[in-house]
Amino acid sequence: MPLQSAIRNAKSSALYEEGNHYMSQPEETFSSLEAILQGVNNSGYAQLLGMHVEMIQDGQGMVSIKVDARLMHPQMIVHGGVIFSLADTAMSMALLSIIPPGTLFSTIEAKINYLQPVRSGVLLADANIVQRGNSIAVLEGTVYNVNGEDKQAIARVLGTFHIASSRPKSKKN
Repeated sequence: MPLQSAIRNAKSSALYEEGNHYMSQPEETFSSLEAILQGVNNSGYAQLLGMHVEMIQDGQGMVSIKVDARLMHPQMIVHGGVIFSLADTAMSMALLSIIPPGTLFSTIEAKINYLQPVRSGVLLADANIVQRGNSIAVLEGTVYNVNGEDKQAIARVLGTFHIASSRPKSKKN
């Protein structure tokens, strides 16, 4: 499976708003899934890690990172936080693909099992929606280490996300 994304070099603003612990795609800026892809791929955090959104559609998200020395901890394996960030971003992309534009959401809980250490190759996180309610969604994902034709699962993750209501709340007296 090729890991090239046709819109990696597109320019757009980041999705994460300063001071707000939600990811969102404001309607005027992110009117399509392609625009979301562009925005995430050009966000500061994604650029810092070298993260690229590969796919976002129909409740599935796929995100990759090329392994390099910056991502290693002193034992010369990829730091678990990098793997978790990749998985969390893939789950976020899966959720973004099915919620209305401008809907705020955030990760409220996640659990990860690390299956194997990683020293080289490309990390690829593939996530999908397990269940979605009005205000909570459960997602799962697998992170793979891809080396040429070899693709091995190196982590499994399960996450719970809060989906903010798009309806205005009434004031209580």
